[in-house]
Amino acid sequence: MKRNKEKVPEFDEIIFENRNKNYGAYDLRKKYKSAASISILGGVTFSVVLLITLSFKTEEGTALTGPANVLIELAKPVNQVIVPPPMPKIPSELMRSINNLPPKVVSDSMETTPFIPITDVVNATIKNGNIIDSAVYTEPVTPEIPAEEKVFVSVEEMPEYPGGNQALLKYISVNLIYPPDAQINNIQGRVILKFVVNRNGSVDRIEIIRSIDSLLDNEAIRVVMTLPKFKPGKQGGVPVPVWFSLPVLFKIDNN
Repeated sequence: MKRNKEKVPEFDEIIFENRNKNYGAYDLRKKYKSAASISILGGVTFSVVLLITLSFKTEEGTALTGPANVLIELAKPVNQVIVPPPMPKIPSELMRSINNLPPKVVSDSMETTPFIPITDVVNATIKNGNIIDSAVYTEPVTPEIPAEEKVFVSVEEMPEYPGGNQALLKYISVNLIYPPDAQINNIQGRVILKFVVNRNGSVDRIEIIRSIDSLLDNEAIRVVMTLPKFKPGKQGGVPVPVWFSLPVLFKIDNN
């Protein structure tokens, strides 16, 4: 009987025998049953309350505040009339039948192909290794390049301007135009040039012997090109081309 009255140790006591019960795990295991029961009871209560609440809200939401039925009226179908496209009109020119036209006679304008001799005819033109042919070969003529005419520097009768050298200098002074740019830049001096007096007295091949400035040189050449014909120079009584030199003075008159 004494044994029955003895308190039987619980499962937690057996597990935590000879262990530190103050660590915290012992208290958790001791309170596990009560905590689990409270959690289950609370979960069941929350579920019941939630179901009841949802059921009430669903009934209130089912109430209709508008018309019970909505009628949608569709438009009546319209019978479409399909109009066939018009048939294309065939031009009257194509409908007419084309009459057979007589062929047009045209004269032959083609040139006749020159006759090409056959081998026998070619052999007949060869006798003793020599070719007998009526065609005569003409060697090309080399064009003769005329030798450049000699220009004399000094001759028996020198070229002469009509009226003499005084008339020549007067012609130069009257027809000479002083370049404005040369006047502004105070460019002056004597330009010496030479030219050829041909057999007929005309002036040709003008060259500058002494240059001062391009402005003055060009003006001197221009004036010489306008000179009238000279009396040509002669050698042995025959007119020949002769070189002729001429100074052209450019001077600015400050007065």
